Amino acid sequence: EKSSPSAPEHNVTAVITQGRGDVSDPEVSYDGKKIVFALRCPTSNTATIGGQPACTGRWNIWEYDMSSGGFAGGTLRRITNSTTDDDVDPAYLPAGRGFVFASNRQSKTRTVINGQTFYVLDEYERERVLNLHTMAADGSNITQITFNASHERNPVVRPNGDIMFARWEHVGDQNRFTIFRVKPDGTDLFVLYGQFSPGNSFLHPRDMDPRSSRYAGHLTSSLMPLSGTQEGGALMVINAANYSENNAPANKSVPPSGGQRQPL
Repeated sequence: EKSSPSAPEHNVTAVITQGRGDVSDPEVSYDGKKIVFALRCPTSNTATIGGQPACTGRWNIWEYDMSSGGFAGGTLRRITNSTTDDDVDPAYLPAGRGFVFASNRQSKTRTVINGQTFYVLDEYERERVLNLHTMAADGSNITQITFNASHERNPVVRPNGDIMFARWEHVGDQNRFTIFRVKPDGTDLFVLYGQFSPGNSFLHPRDMDPRSSRYAGHLTSSLMPLSGTQEGGALMVINAANYSENNAPANKSVPPSGGQRQPL
């Protein structure tokens, strides 16, 4: 089936959500045969999976496998099964090594004192912080790989194998989302772009075609105010190959400004 307005639609999660659930953050596997996504549905739903209630009332990671049944005949599996935590923004790691995702389970930074669990809250103490975690393909070996006092969202794997993501930084006068990168084991964490560039929140960063003679090393990202937009903003093309900031070229052969531009 072609991707077009006239292509038939297949609601692959209706049997689980039953009109009372939410699905977010779908990512397609490298072979194009699977889709991983976050799903939340209320415990009042009657759906089951593996003989157990499918809905926990929290965001969990699910996968739809179209390897044998195609678009309409695929199979669903629930990868995480938390009743207390939220797992969102999943993406496939290379070579079948599992997934990277954002979660407020804080597997390494939460603290248990006298049987009570304490979590890191954002600077406004409104909600538990989402940090990056990895896990095996079967949902085991969940490991926290980043540590931050504010949310980290939208992880995606770059062509070089690094994980790129949006990190909320609130230090002094800085209060924005910046694009960061880190290796899947949590090492070599560093800012990639946007700490001191025009705009406020760089979200949903993606690499452009690395084989392109014009856009190799370039990113696309949404750019928006920190709040009040329902995640709406401008589309930005970022020349991360030659700029660490809009006015910070990599060398003297690059113009002194021009790290980002709005194509539309």
